[in-house]
Amino acid sequence: MPKPPLTQVPLNRLAVLGAIIGILTGLFIAALNWSVLGVERLVYGTDHLHNANPAASVSPLRQAITLVVLGVLTSWAWYIVHRYGRREVSVVGAMRGEKVPIPETIASAFLQVTTVAAGAPVGQENAPRIAGSLVGERFSRWLELDIDAKRILVAAAAGAGLGASFHLPLAGVLFALEVLLVEMSTRTVVITIITTSTAVATTGLFVPTPDVFSTVPLTESPWMYVAAIIAGIVAGLCGHWFSQAANKAALAAPKQGRKILWQLPLGFLLIAVIAYFVPGAVANARWTSDTVLADGLTLQALLLLGVLRLVVLLLAFRVGTVGGTLIPAFALGAMIGAIVGTLLEPLLGVPPAAFALLGAAAFLSTTMAAPLFGMIAAVEFTDMEPQGYLPVFLAVASAVLTVRVWAVITDREQRTFPVTYASWTGELR
Repeated sequence: MPKPPLTQVPLNRLAVLGAIIGILTGLFIAALNWSVLGVERLVYGTDHLHNANPAASVSPLRQAITLVVLGVLTSWAWYIVHRYGRREVSVVGAMRGEKVPIPETIASAFLQVTTVAAGAPVGQENAPRIAGSLVGERFSRWLELDIDAKRILVAAAAGAGLGASFHLPLAGVLFALEVLLVEMSTRTVVITIITTSTAVATTGLFVPTPDVFSTVPLTESPWMYVAAIIAGIVAGLCGHWFSQAANKAALAAPKQGRKILWQLPLGFLLIAVIAYFVPGAVANARWTSDTVLADGLTLQALLLLGVLRLVVLLLAFRVGTVGGTLIPAFALGAMIGAIVGTLLEPLLGVPPAAFALLGAAAFLSTTMAAPLFGMIAAVEFTDMEPQGYLPVFLAVASAVLTVRVWAVITDREQRTFPVTYASWTGELR
């Protein structure tokens, strides 16, 4: 007898499936997060739970040498995965019903997070997404669920993985709904909420919850609204351009053959040189974000670090490093906002830290092509007070509208995709 479509399955049964997938995903993410802590302690003698920037515990020369060695080791690791493993499947492919290979996906996920933990200047959120998609796809295949059920459960599991890795439950839900499913029905909302909440709770049982970024007080004043609009326009458009550049770099990266064996080490050699002279350029993006929000940086430091962080991130993608952009994008947006705020503080009286937070939310929203996700991620990252919601919402709305105006001015459709595994598998070509 053929199985009924998802719309005919009782909601309580779907809730059970979502909870089971959430628990399994949470366990997977806990293992990934512990591997991050282990590598950080092995390489730097500390971890990001005790030191926001573990690389700062070693000398610039030691960090540069670490990056050179990392480039050589990861080039061979990715070469082996690509040469002898089956073709990788992204979350997008899993949602379409493609079979996700277990050993290759597990190897890819752990390779991504450990590379970032050792010092690669990219984000690590891609790994928990594909980890969740592996759990969701395999569980759905084992139960022989129809393609509609699989699509929703895989997306929910991917969002749950993201939420569990960074302890962003609501942002994880919105990523699944806004970016992957692109729909909000009663069933999709319920399934994603249950899956994400159980995953976040499960991971939290085994891994300490990371500290949020410093809270920046935002007010509902007219000048704050003006600052939100300005920050949204500037950072939002920059985030859109950054997303396009990052995807192009990932698509151009070596994926098959021996090119990665020389391109990735060469790229990391260049990154190591930059790190030796300007360690902050490859510092942990969490530390960069928190420093901009809490302590502030001079205009010269913001410009230098912003440009260099952009260069090393795009270079890492181009030479074959697989990763994400979540925390790096938040950091870049914060620096852009702080630059604008430093210039306009004498005129508006709004502190640069407020501009930084508004810029981070706007930049993240257009980089991820997900306004709701960007807003809520900024709220959850900083444990924001309710009076700050409205300025952030206004900044994100300004960012999205600016990208749309840019599309009209350039007379072309501005298709934007977040940097996901599909960027490396070629599904966005």
